[in-house]
Amino acid sequence: MNLPFITVDHATFRLGDRHIFEQTSWQMRTNEHWGILGENGSGKSLFAEAICRSLPLAHGQIAYHFDAQPRSYVYKGEILKISSDSHRELLQQFADYYQARWQSFEGQNAPTVGEMLTGKSLEHRSPFEVTPLSTPEDVYQTRREQAIALLGIEYLLDRKILHLSHGEGRKFLLARALMQSPKLLILDDPFCGLDAASRDTLRQAVENLLSAGVMHILLLTSRPDEIPAGVTHLLHLAEMRVTTQGTRAAILKMLDAPQRQQNKPTSAQIEPIRFPAMPLTAGEADTPLIAMRNVSVTYGDTHILRNITWTMRQREYWAILGHNGAGKTTFLSLIAADNPQSYANDITLFGLSRGSGESIWEIKRQIGAVSPELLLYYDRGSTCQQVVCSGFFDSVGLYQDVPPEQAQCARAWMRALEIEHLADLPFQAASIGEERIVLLARALVKHPRLLILDEPCQGLDAHHRDRILALLDRLCAETPIGLLYVTHHINEMPRSITHILELEQGRIIRTTKMHAR
Repeated sequence: MNLPFITVDHATFRLGDRHIFEQTSWQMRTNEHWGILGENGSGKSLFAEAICRSLPLAHGQIAYHFDAQPRSYVYKGEILKISSDSHRELLQQFADYYQARWQSFEGQNAPTVGEMLTGKSLEHRSPFEVTPLSTPEDVYQTRREQAIALLGIEYLLDRKILHLSHGEGRKFLLARALMQSPKLLILDDPFCGLDAASRDTLRQAVENLLSAGVMHILLLTSRPDEIPAGVTHLLHLAEMRVTTQGTRAAILKMLDAPQRQQNKPTSAQIEPIRFPAMPLTAGEADTPLIAMRNVSVTYGDTHILRNITWTMRQREYWAILGHNGAGKTTFLSLIAADNPQSYANDITLFGLSRGSGESIWEIKRQIGAVSPELLLYYDRGSTCQQVVCSGFFDSVGLYQDVPPEQAQCARAWMRALEIEHLADLPFQAASIGEERIVLLARALVKHPRLLILDEPCQGLDAHHRDRILALLDRLCAETPIGLLYVTHHINEMPRSITHILELEQGRIIRTTKMHAR
């Protein structure tokens, strides 16, 4: 029977002192699974918050048909949402700064994946508590085995939570959600941070869940091509309003893909920014930016990187590729002065050997970086312009006055990246995609010698991805900046990339010189 599941009737929701999704009507029925589409800042995550009843209802009604009689409220656990926020909340239980992942002593008190995939952990019970669980342990155990098999994460069970890669953390969160068997599972950008094989595995897992009918799924994404086959209906948002909704086929037909190609920005169309003159001396031009010799990183008995020997020269732009857990982010952490094991290895940056007397801050002054870890741990109370300005001081948060010329420079970068309208908003008020663009402006604002971008286009819509890639191409063409670029989408690399390094299980398996594109 095709019965109502959730009904939103002429509803308007309150966000601070303003109204959003005004006069919205929408219904999800028992044989339907919906996807929510929209550009960054359109309101996808906020729409999900509204469905969870996490936003106040200003007008209208919302009804949940989970029982014989519809009700206007939900019980804890009936709707679960997996997002970057839930990932952040998980990690901040065990560490409060983003470099904690690479501190060997930090992860020791954190639980393993296996310890977190238990009934007692899900119900926040003490290990010594003997009162019965609300769901029998054998039921949890069955769900656990199914989730582990579905997601292919048995190899993670003994891994400490803090030592998971970003993509591995996403899989773990989904396994926890599946063990709780909610009425509705909301997946906010679920493929974000996953390698191609993991995206295929997760897509197949979601499609299996949809076809089995064990729970309803609401999937949020900026990428129409990521929508699993079992999603039957789509809703499109723009500027906190529902613009259209209907069957999957009808809505996808309305989205004008050729228009995107026609309007795709080029580096010449990016708003002019005056890049400072950064001429290289003869010595600098001949000195490699980075040199590693037999570099290894180990935590206990776990080898993260093994015998890495690699050199990056001036005017080279490298893409770093590899599966989730291959060691990409740890590799970058050694270069960005975030990992203390860099001092135990033979690493040279800008012609200086690590441990030769330079401070961490002297290294960081020459590097601009964006990473999923920085996004998860950055101070949420700062304004977006303060976040950008913190790039001048390499601080996670702004703790000093900003000279007018630096504030103007920050505004110029925000304008070029189309986020100037966010300048005075709290960082936490930006969408997850907008937050990533703010952090990119933070990395660029001091005009670094080396730019380290760990999945900078993660969670971005097509327009912003194209704009950022065009801007990076212009930077590489007009300045002597070095670029290290990590991505799981090999068709979304800057055209400037000259070399590719591929990691597998902590080893370099291949380096490739690219032909001019």
